[in-house]
Amino acid sequence: MQNRSGTVPCGLSETLQEISLIGHPAALLNWLEIDREKSAPLYDQISGQIRVAISLGRLSPGTVLPASRVLSRELGVSRITTLKAYEQLTAEGFLEARRGVGTRVTEDLSGTSIARLAGAHQTQMKTYDNKAKHLLKLFDTASTSLAFQPGIPAFDAFPHGVWSRVLSRQALQTDADMLDYAHTGGYARLREQLAFYLRSSRGVECDPEQVIVVTSVRSAIATASAVLWKRGAVVAVEDPGYTVARECLTQSGCKVLPIPTDAKGLQVGKLLENRQDCAGVYLTAAHHWPTGVTLAADRRVKLLDWAIQKEAWIIEDDYDSEFRFDSPPLGTLYALGSGRSIYVGTFSKTLAPSIRTAYLVVPHELIPCFERDVFFRAVEPALHVQAALSEFMADGRFTRHIGRMRKLYARRRQTLADALRSRFGSRLDVVVPAGGLQLIAHLPVTISAQQAVLRAADVGIFLRDISGCYIREQPNLNALHIGFAAVPEDQIGPKVDRLADALGDNF
Repeated sequence: MQNRSGTVPCGLSETLQEISLIGHPAALLNWLEIDREKSAPLYDQISGQIRVAISLGRLSPGTVLPASRVLSRELGVSRITTLKAYEQLTAEGFLEARRGVGTRVTEDLSGTSIARLAGAHQTQMKTYDNKAKHLLKLFDTASTSLAFQPGIPAFDAFPHGVWSRVLSRQALQTDADMLDYAHTGGYARLREQLAFYLRSSRGVECDPEQVIVVTSVRSAIATASAVLWKRGAVVAVEDPGYTVARECLTQSGCKVLPIPTDAKGLQVGKLLENRQDCAGVYLTAAHHWPTGVTLAADRRVKLLDWAIQKEAWIIEDDYDSEFRFDSPPLGTLYALGSGRSIYVGTFSKTLAPSIRTAYLVVPHELIPCFERDVFFRAVEPALHVQAALSEFMADGRFTRHIGRMRKLYARRRQTLADALRSRFGSRLDVVVPAGGLQLIAHLPVTISAQQAVLRAADVGIFLRDISGCYIREQPNLNALHIGFAAVPEDQIGPKVDRLADALGDNF
């Protein structure tokens, strides 16, 4: 039997060129099977499988089929065979041939048993709901507005022209190591660029081999959890904290231990007082999520001393430390040299989440373990994307982009804070952290954060009730998490006015 495998045929590009795609869906039919040992003629085997596919709705009306010469080449049969199969299906009314379009499934099959079967098949299929795919409703997908979603960078300031050129250039690379299973742990040149960048900008002294490239902070947490801890291990987290990180730890088999935070970050003293056998900590030391506060220097020392004594591990999520506006960026826990920290960074805030690239810095002795886990977990970004990032970083464009974005975000942060204070006055207590891409607004008792979120959503504005970041219930907490980065300055004032109108006179 000659089985049409799921691998991409070597003549795919030629195939696509010969199929008319204008205005119609197209099918490659690479699932067709022919058996030369069967008594049934080959053309009958081909037409029979296409007939069934049409009847079951797998090939919908209007779907364009490959040209007969293309299909014959792909199946390894004569063109007369594929022509005969198409002619048979055309005579039966399944297919039709039109000039400029080619052979396609008949548009109008209404009233036939085929149409009823296809319709029944379609009603049993679940419709893909793009608006329901986000875990825990992290981001608003119900409207096109990005105001005022926390954690979203400025898409309007993304370097589209430069990035598209760099990405296109790398996508056209034909080197074998760009097309094969090469670069375990990440594209070598990107690891080199990241090591240089981290040394110069974050004080993270590391060799390129220590940088492990993955698709997201989520995959970084999952990988670190698998390598560092056994299932059932207790891992401390900030409370409030990043809900997705907590879920990643839980999904990895860890038991999360909430440790409260205050104006100086994680209350390390509470961790030291804990009687449980804690195997590690996940935290956002530079800009605590969601409050934006920084872990105090004395607490950093105590936390690292604890990790050394307990042989525990610290996952340091440094997700947006580049954007500090009132003082230079802070140092990292990793830079203090305890040897017990795993540093995690991402391009999601500096460029865009869709880049799908993050990274870890791990100790030398754990490099093979992390590379192996990343490989089998299949969380490696596409090599041409990694190569594009390395080129983008190599000539200084990345650091220049960060410099521009820091100035842009500083203006947007101030514009939003001024607009909120001007419109709401003392009714709203606006807290502006020293860094990050969001601020906190404490509400009066006359309206709850939950009510504010719902009313804002009615006018296309996204707010987050900060109480959702807590593990332990906070009955007296009434505050909003408001992002400013994704909203152009000239739109911030009007959107704040719209928000005020939505909240009403009783606010």
